[in-house]
Amino acid sequence: MDLSYWMRQRTDIIRLFYDKGRVPFEQLKRDIEEEVRPWEPPYFNPETDDPEPAFLDEWMQADQTRELVGMLAVSLLADTLSLYFVELEREIGIAFVDQKERVRLFKQGKVEAYRQIIEHVMGDTFKNCPVSFDVIEQVILARNDFTHGQDFISFQTTHNQRTVEKHPNPFFTSANEHLAEGDNLEWRCPSIEISREKLMAAIDEVEKLANWVHQNDEAVWEWRTRMRAAKASN
Repeated sequence: MDLSYWMRQRTDIIRLFYDKGRVPFEQLKRDIEEEVRPWEPPYFNPETDDPEPAFLDEWMQADQTRELVGMLAVSLLADTLSLYFVELEREIGIAFVDQKERVRLFKQGKVEAYRQIIEHVMGDTFKNCPVSFDVIEQVILARNDFTHGQDFISFQTTHNQRTVEKHPNPFFTSANEHLAEGDNLEWRCPSIEISREKLMAAIDEVEKLANWVHQNDEAVWEWRTRMRAAKASN
């Protein structure tokens, strides 16, 4: 089965979800900022009225909801990646003789574990793999941090300390929040921010992985042939 085809089917939907899902909330923010009816601010009396801008709550809700679309898109991409790995493992025919060895491997993280599996199967071919597994791993990490958020007051999510220790300047964050050398991670972990540029770049890397594996399926076939021959000789 061409897993890269089904990968593209899913990622095309994720792109569409992100691009279309943010539109109404971006429009609502603009309407409030431009005072489009019904968002005309009431008459303001500086002596008696609250100086807070009119419709600030509605603007903030629209802004948070717009950002949630990005986080949900990353979550969908992380789920797509996880399902791809499961299907790939089944397609290749990976079988661990010792399940404890599998547990030890996956303690390094899902993406790193599958990276090592792919490298093992592909052999020398893997040296030419163009995929940034660093970016792919951060798709999973961002989804995990979002799913297990710590702030009840807001949907704003920060990268956890372990993520920042491994990736001091996370992929999904604002350039304004990049950590400087010597910053205390216990006191300052950057917020997760899903820009369109970063999301599309991450999707490209996930697609690139599926395409590269499919284009090098001959190396997979050769590995399976060797494994069958070795099993038959035992």
